[in-house]
Amino acid sequence: MNRIRFGTEGWRALLAEDYTFGNVRVVARATGRWFRQQPSQSPVAIGHDTRFLGDRFAGAVANELAECGVATRLAAHYAPTPAVCYYTITNKLAGAVVLTASHNPAEWNGFKVKNSEGASLPTAHAKWIGEEANRILEEEPADPAPPREHERFDVRDAYLDHILSLVDREAIGRAKLTVVADLMHGAGIGYFDEALRRAGCAAIRALRTDPDPTFDGQHPEPIGPNLEPSIPLTADPDVNIGLATDGDGDRLGMMAHGEYIDIQRAIVFILYHLLKNRGWRGRVVRSLNVTSMVDRLCDHYGCTVTETSVGFKNIGPDMAKSDDIILGVEESGGFGIKGHIPDRDGSLAALTACEALAYEGKPVRDILADVFSLVGGRMYFGRIDRPLEPRQSDEIRKALPSLEPDAIAGVPVERVNQLDGAKCIRKDGSWVLLRLSGTEPLLRMYAEARSENDLQGLLEAGRDMALDLSGG
Repeated sequence: MNRIRFGTEGWRALLAEDYTFGNVRVVARATGRWFRQQPSQSPVAIGHDTRFLGDRFAGAVANELAECGVATRLAAHYAPTPAVCYYTITNKLAGAVVLTASHNPAEWNGFKVKNSEGASLPTAHAKWIGEEANRILEEEPADPAPPREHERFDVRDAYLDHILSLVDREAIGRAKLTVVADLMHGAGIGYFDEALRRAGCAAIRALRTDPDPTFDGQHPEPIGPNLEPSIPLTADPDVNIGLATDGDGDRLGMMAHGEYIDIQRAIVFILYHLLKNRGWRGRVVRSLNVTSMVDRLCDHYGCTVTETSVGFKNIGPDMAKSDDIILGVEESGGFGIKGHIPDRDGSLAALTACEALAYEGKPVRDILADVFSLVGGRMYFGRIDRPLEPRQSDEIRKALPSLEPDAIAGVPVERVNQLDGAKCIRKDGSWVLLRLSGTEPLLRMYAEARSENDLQGLLEAGRDMALDLSGG
């Protein structure tokens, strides 16, 4: 058994290896003890996505929390993580546990803990749960808590009513949009697509609408390589936009004109609408791997930008406490929009994208052209994920803090941002970022440049630096 470690978004592990009923119960017991120490002693919501045995794992967690003296409310069926967070907030619960590995492949599952504000736990609190779970593994009997009856909840209609109240349904209805909706076999089924229907979209061409724990062999992450079934459908001139969400419904992917709209363009597409058409002003919080186009767009409209480490857990708590944040965004497709939960929500982001089309009255490509004209031209973004052996991870973790190249691909490096990994920013504003994933055994390499050729040069340089750091 590997040690239990809470990473960027909770604990994740491989099914039948470390993610077993015994280990899930241990993490649940540690989580129950954490909840017992919190000011609120209200019940805790427990949800799950469409992964293998999700309902059974959720029942085991509920039993362990009850054994710790924590009352629970158990989801009646699978539900998106943002819907469980919304239920937690509106019912003034102490927090939530959601069993999901989000965008990870089917052989993974996970354990997310949310606080009473619906936000992910700060690192120190998550670390306490992980350390307590490891102590339990070493020192306490592994007997499971006895089964109990638990109160059930169904938040679907209340959640849909709420997110629909946050957009202009009349405008969306008048626009008579035709939307491709890719549910990726995940927990957004019946939520993501139904939100679009109730918003008044004229036609929904939905696919991968069955809750499949194998995700049909595909990663349930709404990025280009995983959206091959749906991208071609958006080439139809009658289709206005394609929208997709991940395994637990908290991320958004965009498509249009027969191509994947990478997340950086999707971010400025939605932000442009919030600033121009809604007239919102305030602060945008973004992770450091988000496009610099956000900064220039905010400069144009008189907004400020706050940069954070990767992971919405570094954005959500700020959103929960500050009323000046209009948008929180991260490169993995997470949008947190003012007026909702302090966390990502793929369905609300999708509705907002539809509202943008309705207000603008023109195609996605033309709206993006308007955005690029305001930010000094389009920036090109790419990401490579490199699997690592444990030895390589250790070598890279030690070496990243001292990575300070003078130049990359022949262009001088102006500075290195060590907020999360090493982000090498060149004098022309282009950059490459190397960081270890907090959810999988991967080195993630991100880059942004002003041309496709320059982008490929940066990614190649990132590969070379990774080889040097890992010792080959």
